[in-house]
Amino acid sequence: MDQTARMILLRSLPLFGGMPEARLQTLAANARATRYAPGALLAVKEQAADVFHCIATGQAKVYRAGPDGREQTLFLLGPGEPFCLCTLVDSASFPAFAAALAETLVLEFPTKALAEAIQDSPQAFTDLMRLMCGRFKEAMAMIESLALRDLPGRVAVFLLHEAGRALSGDLVRLSISQREVAKIVGATPEALSRALKKLAEAGHVVVRGRKIEIRDRAGLEAAAAGNTEG
Repeated sequence: MDQTARMILLRSLPLFGGMPEARLQTLAANARATRYAPGALLAVKEQAADVFHCIATGQAKVYRAGPDGREQTLFLLGPGEPFCLCTLVDSASFPAFAAALAETLVLEFPTKALAEAIQDSPQAFTDLMRLMCGRFKEAMAMIESLALRDLPGRVAVFLLHEAGRALSGDLVRLSISQREVAKIVGATPEALSRALKKLAEAGHVVVRGRKIEIRDRAGLEAAAAGNTEG
């Protein structure tokens, strides 16, 4: 990817849209574009982190892995979404793993260059803070869901969140496999399948592979709140 292509790409990403042209030129000149195959690691837990990453195209996940190998997905990342945010204020190692879920193009910037660019652009700083606050709220919602809800409730929360994020009304089109969804809601694929079946039998959803139609939103919201019978 040449300098011109990197500039076009940076202008299209929300985090960089408010930056002055000169700063964008500097960032583009210092950016390295790397393409990752599905399943490839983008960042490794406890790896020294001196660069800032941003998804250009594709999709990735940030996750933790337990001693037994089980994974808990923390965030899904799409085009324009950064990770390794901690490198802007802390030189410590990356606290989780990141892996590609599809063929993914990642832009990598020296942390110092990005920090200087954000200092010059109040709008970019505001956009970054908004993104970090959103991540914090997502993390708190996940902790609450995993700790306080049964599995059907966690699945209901996930489906309502996806429907709202995609602005797709009552149709959720999963961009990831059900195996990956299971890692988000803290379940095995088999347990996730049973939870979806339970929600379908209650009339809340209709499941057709990666397409899940919400038939009874009020019922699904009740399941998400833990207000179910039996």
